[in-house]
Amino acid sequence: MHDNLRFQRHKVKIMENKVLSGLTFFNSRGTARYYAEPENISELRDTLAFSRKGGLTVTVIGSGTHIILPDSGISGILISTKKLKGITVKGSLITALAGESLDEVINTAIEHNLMGLERLGGIPGTIAAAMRINAKSQGISIGDFHFYTDTMTLDGKLHRKPDYSDFFTSDGRMLSDDEIILSTTLHLREGKRTAEARIEKERYIELMFIPPCKNFIGAVFKDTESYKAAELIKEAGMTGDKGLRCEFSSFQSNCLFSYPDCRESDVRKLIDMAREKVFREKGILLELSVSFAQNEMLSSAPSFPES
Repeated sequence: MHDNLRFQRHKVKIMENKVLSGLTFFNSRGTARYYAEPENISELRDTLAFSRKGGLTVTVIGSGTHIILPDSGISGILISTKKLKGITVKGSLITALAGESLDEVINTAIEHNLMGLERLGGIPGTIAAAMRINAKSQGISIGDFHFYTDTMTLDGKLHRKPDYSDFFTSDGRMLSDDEIILSTTLHLREGKRTAEARIEKERYIELMFIPPCKNFIGAVFKDTESYKAAELIKEAGMTGDKGLRCEFSSFQSNCLFSYPDCRESDVRKLIDMAREKVFREKGILLELSVSFAQNEMLSSAPSFPES
């Protein structure tokens, strides 16, 4: 079939040989064999049925803030949930579909006098991405407000994950790879500090320092109760130019910037270098927060050779 051919199946559009550049904050040089942007749950279910029929491996992204797609491309189907939009408020509960940005969820909550999310202001990406990594900032996490999350498994079945179902595991992953977040409902506290909440949110956005370009990856490594990844990276001297086409920011050390000609291999090498140096100097093995799609993940327990 020809490049960029679109064909219709139950109103869901699936593109063939989709160029990956521009789909994530890290511009991959590869292509996806198939690509779809379902706009509702029915279209997502049809897309998954298409993938099952073709025996395709499924890779899911949102707005692309927290995932690195391989330069070798995606051999199966890449599904973006960024067009699954909608926010509803009922009492102290706010429900957002997967494609809504975390920033928009925070703004809507404030408009309805619902407080608590302000400290998460400035974290890029969708609500689904925030839930998947249990986004944290300024001493709170989005998991602190979790009420329930609706998901769809690759067989097209719907599931509900209430807060008491051990949604967040000890390693920070709350879902298996065959579960796609459809929507999340948060339980917030009611208040009347709308103006103050907006000011507080804007202050945290400034602290987050999100650059005006898309060529960056935020929160490369996970923080724990005992350490901040940014501090370890800075203490290890891993910020700035390391001879690669990407670097850890000197301002936000757990944020990685890429140059226009950066490749996936550069990002992998720099991450490996940082993990090895921190492990040698501190005895701490940094855990990845960012995901590498359809590639062997960096080892969770690497064996670094002796110097």
